[in-house]
Amino acid sequence: MLAANANYIIGESDNLEVSIWGEPTLSRQVTVRPDGLISLPLIGEVKAYGKTPVELQGMIEQALSKYVKDPKCVVIVLEPKSKQIYVDGKVVNPGQFVLDKDIYLSQVISLAGGFTEWADKGSITILRTEDGKRTPIKADYNKIIKGKIPDIKLMPGDTIVVP
Repeated sequence: MLAANANYIIGESDNLEVSIWGEPTLSRQVTVRPDGLISLPLIGEVKAYGKTPVELQGMIEQALSKYVKDPKCVVIVLEPKSKQIYVDGKVVNPGQFVLDKDIYLSQVISLAGGFTEWADKGSITILRTEDGKRTPIKADYNKIIKGKIPDIKLMPGDTIVVP
């Protein structure tokens, strides 16, 4: 669970809790739809995608002020589902992981249980989508852990392939 974090950008599929102080019938858990909107009582559709929790709080409070005297809202990111990374190939536990904070390649390998016996640690590929184009980034884990090259910060949607 992430509290109202000024740096977190809400994305598609994120699960949010919207709490309106003193108005339990207006408070609820919502999921950001593929169109970037959430639905709330009284105010209807609100664009959540691309906003921080604090920005969304302000928008909700402003919209509710037509119906509720001095509304106080809190938005909590319960599950940052829009921030996923994927690990595939010769790791112990390949799969999907939530990117709920800054994380680097060496850390994700640990999350995936480490390498299997025959993994090629020097030929890892990170597939990253930028401007709608999938770009491979080569990584040498051996050089990273020896400090010869910098660790690679991962981005939402990255797929790490360990041959």
